[in-house]
Amino acid sequence: MEASSYFVILVIFCCSALPSLTSESELPRGHGEELGKHRDPEGHIPVLYDVPSPLEFWEKYASQRKPVLLKGVAKNFPAYSQWTDEYLRENYGELKVKLEAKVEKDHYPVGEKGLAQDTIRNFLKTYKNQDKYIVSQLPDPMSKEVLVLPCVRCGSFKNRVLEANLWLSSGGTKSLLHKDADNAFNCLLNGTKDWILIDPEHEVNVPMAEEAVSEYGGFSLINVDGVNLQRYPNFAKVPWWYANITAGDCLWLPYGYLHQVRSYGTKNMAVSVLFSRLKEFDSTGCDTAKPEYTPLSEADMVWTYDGVASQTMGNTDPFELNETLVHWCEENKDKQVDAATFLKGLEEMQAMDEEDDAENTAVHDEDILEEISRRVMMILDPTGRGSASCDRLKQLTVAELKAVAEVMSSDPANTEEYEYKHFSPENVRTVIMSVYDKDADRLDLEAFIEQYQDILQGSEKIAREVFEVLDPDNKGYANKKDLEGGMSQVMDMFTPRQIEDPAGVQWEQAQREDEMFRRDAETPMQTHREDSKQSGHSHGEL
Repeated sequence: MEASSYFVILVIFCCSALPSLTSESELPRGHGEELGKHRDPEGHIPVLYDVPSPLEFWEKYASQRKPVLLKGVAKNFPAYSQWTDEYLRENYGELKVKLEAKVEKDHYPVGEKGLAQDTIRNFLKTYKNQDKYIVSQLPDPMSKEVLVLPCVRCGSFKNRVLEANLWLSSGGTKSLLHKDADNAFNCLLNGTKDWILIDPEHEVNVPMAEEAVSEYGGFSLINVDGVNLQRYPNFAKVPWWYANITAGDCLWLPYGYLHQVRSYGTKNMAVSVLFSRLKEFDSTGCDTAKPEYTPLSEADMVWTYDGVASQTMGNTDPFELNETLVHWCEENKDKQVDAATFLKGLEEMQAMDEEDDAENTAVHDEDILEEISRRVMMILDPTGRGSASCDRLKQLTVAELKAVAEVMSSDPANTEEYEYKHFSPENVRTVIMSVYDKDADRLDLEAFIEQYQDILQGSEKIAREVFEVLDPDNKGYANKKDLEGGMSQVMDMFTPRQIEDPAGVQWEQAQREDEMFRRDAETPMQTHREDSKQSGHSHGEL
């Protein structure tokens, strides 16, 4: 072939590539990159080296919903120096904690106590080389070695301590971009953490999953490892701040403040103490209070956890719940609340009119809401009058409000029975029937446990509990008659009895659509590169 022919081919190839080069150059800054690459940060959040007075803390930070980093203030916590792995194992090893994967919403690890449930002893034995992360309510016996900062130990804050949480991993954790329902002090005891923070005023440009219950907490649909600015162009407008936290630092995070966190270090451990969303601050007693750190065990914390029974992590703030109940009551002409009033309020909270995508889902949710209303009214109206007055609601004790909150907002992941809520009856049936040998009329225990763990990623503990139902005579196997007698009970064990939260479904759908959007947006040049890699030659070999 003559040289001129080669030249023509080269020109055609180069010209065909030009449009893709142009489109690549027009991609918005940070597209497909980690969260925070879309623009330069506004700067580091404010840093203080001394704990401010209660009034200064309220006026400058808490009331303004502004985050602040207090450097080194947790170094005098007993936990800071004492909580080595050996110490935790010897003193708190049998206490139960909740687990998550290091990447939020990736999966739930199996622990000694079941799916997402482990003992501290077993966790410490396995966390260095397994993908597991303690994200748990802090067991009460450990609270004596965590201190409450002086700026929140008087006035309105003193009696509005909600709960305390424990975070422990071997580093490498990564959260979604999300917001929390309550104020919190997050104190780091080991390792380092990098925070990205976004002021709530910019949430209008952040794609958020639709939460079923809370209007305060929630997470973004943004993929923090590859932000799709073509699909979410308004996010390019969002300014952000950062915080670099080292061991001994405490970060004040206001409620509703969007944030994303990455952790580092061979051991990364933190505690957080949550506080109510206060709108006003009564400073009574603050002027005479000594600026002392107080053991968390001496604080009047609302939600506690003994380390043995079920947790109450994430339960509703009972003080705000009381305001909601009184509001529902005062909207009624007769200034009473009954089961119908309560049901109406729950339906509004769930926004069912907007969320129902299927008739059977609506019926399922309605049945559950009616049951919640009935159980709540038994607490509000113990004498069985049929209603409760607004005055009665205003006088509810914290214990009564906590009982109502337990009915309304308890998280199944707080219990060892979470596995029964996590897997569908259909999937469990599939595993059972895949193991059942029809010719031999036999379902073996060990084979079932192996497949239950392998296919569903469930725990041996729950697999054995399921098999006990199918094999009531403890033979070590189940036959057709056993399956016919126990299958319906097993299906009932895995039937959910709580409102479906659409946020998780939306997250999975968003990730699938995000991937499809990315592929559809690939340019011819990108496609050519993929083809070139697969064919094993470079551009120079054409």
